[in-house]
Amino acid sequence: MRDLLRLLLLVVLFIVGLHTHAQEARIGHIDRSQLVMQMPERTTAITKLEAFAKTIDGRLKAMGEEYKTKRTAAETPSPALSKTERDMLLHELQDLEQRIMDAQEKAEADIAKLEQELMQPIIARADEAIGAVANAQRYTYVLDSATGLLMYHGGTGLMA
Repeated sequence: MRDLLRLLLLVVLFIVGLHTHAQEARIGHIDRSQLVMQMPERTTAITKLEAFAKTIDGRLKAMGEEYKTKRTAAETPSPALSKTERDMLLHELQDLEQRIMDAQEKAEADIAKLEQELMQPIIARADEAIGAVANAQRYTYVLDSATGLLMYHGGTGLMA
């Protein structure tokens, strides 16, 4: 009887020990893009990005106006222009058209690069906040509800 009680006590202690070691997984979710949209730093970043885009747009419009002016001059038959001068004007138009297309491509790349530079610290700050809240509230995993990506993992790895 005494051995049976010892065995029962050991089994109970073993089960209690397993239960305290087994951590219940807590899973949370957040829409990180919505969080970033609500951050005050984003407003400042968008203002800077819009100002930069407006400056570039002004330059592109000036190039477009120059192109229209030269195109009108090249298309208007003028007895004062020789065929060689007219061909030179057409060649200038082609060069200007190519420069405008190159400038548009570079402008798009520059805007995308600036957006990345401005938004990266904001996203990093959002990720830090998500991690801090998840850790404080003892979440094991936090998923981004918009993308399904894992944002935070506080559990122990299988290799540990």
